[in-house]
Amino acid sequence: MIVGDGMLARAFAGSRASESWTIFASGVSNSRETARLAFDREEQLLLRYLTRAAPLVYFSSCGLVEGDTSNSPYMEHKRHMESVVLAKPGARVFRLPQVVGHTSNPHTLLNFLRDRILAGERFDVWRDAERNLIDIDDVVQIATRILQDDTVPERVVSIAAEQSVPMPGIVACLEQMLGRKALAEVRPLGAPMPVDTAICRRIATEMGLDLGAGYLEKVLRKYCLPVQSIMASGLDAQGFHT
Repeated sequence: MIVGDGMLARAFAGSRASESWTIFASGVSNSRETARLAFDREEQLLLRYLTRAAPLVYFSSCGLVEGDTSNSPYMEHKRHMESVVLAKPGARVFRLPQVVGHTSNPHTLLNFLRDRILAGERFDVWRDAERNLIDIDDVVQIATRILQDDTVPERVVSIAAEQSVPMPGIVACLEQMLGRKALAEVRPLGAPMPVDTAICRRIATEMGLDLGAGYLEKVLRKYCLPVQSIMASGLDAQGFHT
């Protein structure tokens, strides 16, 4: 069973994991959310599905560990949701970084950066902030493998690329691919984003997936080219957790 109708839920449609697990891919997706009502709505929905017979998978955020947004209301909500999920025997948590796929959601990091660069609009970039980008298709493949692999006993696993990338590096890569110069002001803000990817690396290697050197460029070329229509957004480029 799949709960939700967004990019993550659609990507898991037809996956073998959804046949025996409840894939909870619904809830608050905007990391800048602060409304208590939105958080409470997700919690009530989660509690309803946790009572069902099929074990549940919840998607949390790699940003919980450290980073410039680790103490935001959104992250505090994710911490609480993880504790609720892990109190249920058999339930599991997958922590995700910035998941990249085809979506019109203006809250995603790449959509924001791409659209600002193409529109010639000024935006801020946090010099010391790092972000980790992973292809939605790789998330589904790795998550499905873990759920069916009895050799992964850990209940909380991060599914992410091998390396997080400084925000200026992501912007520079997009500039090269789009053939446009970003009107970005680099500010001395932000923090590294360390992610423990040991389990993910092992599973990816077994599956023949390369999440190492060159992975960022591969993901950007897959989802940022050809360029789609520019979408209006008033957000900044601090980076977003999906």
